[in-house]
Amino acid sequence: MEVLLQTLMFLGVCLLGVCGQQTTQSPPQREKVGVRLSGYPRKHNEGRVEVFYEGEWGTVCDDDFKLENAEILCRMMGFTSATGWTHSAKYGKGAGRVWLDNLACRGTEKSVSECKSQGWGQSDCTHEEDAGVICKDERIPGFMDSNIIAVESEQIEEVRLRPVVTNSKNRLPVTEGFVEVKYKGRWEKICDNGWNYKNSRVICGMLGFPAERKANKKFYK
Repeated sequence: MEVLLQTLMFLGVCLLGVCGQQTTQSPPQREKVGVRLSGYPRKHNEGRVEVFYEGEWGTVCDDDFKLENAEILCRMMGFTSATGWTHSAKYGKGAGRVWLDNLACRGTEKSVSECKSQGWGQSDCTHEEDAGVICKDERIPGFMDSNIIAVESEQIEEVRLRPVVTNSKNRLPVTEGFVEVKYKGRWEKICDNGWNYKNSRVICGMLGFPAERKANKKFYK
């Protein structure tokens, strides 16, 4: 009888312990959402919005986008406020998932994850509709995280034109020549297979020119 009583008491302690663990269990923590600026051409406080969710970087659709959305995104990156936003992939088309569509922030949220939307990954947009933001160039005091994007291994570092025409070698700015990109500290040329005016437009834009002109391919051959 005494052994049975001790066993029952032991079971009671174990059951109470299990119940205690169940009542004090913490709710699952919400996954942290990261935000960064990307794209070309841009300044350090503007660019295509990219959000990090479930281990993957994606973009935000410009459908129903508004300044309040930009305010939250800029503050998440350590800027005090937003001064504007852009649509139609002004800073270039992103890659991966379009994480958020019909984003609707009130402007008081601490994270974009608290804003209303169609839901993570629920979108009918393409990357031609990627949204961008323009943040006020003023940092939140004490903000520790940085919005600076480390250069990835596949990303080029710089672009330049190397003049080859005699009368343009000593003329600035250089407006025509071989396109060269700096990759891992080395300058290399780009093959012209499949090259078209859209590629030229991107290169000219990266160099600060408003548009491109048709090049004489036979001459450069």
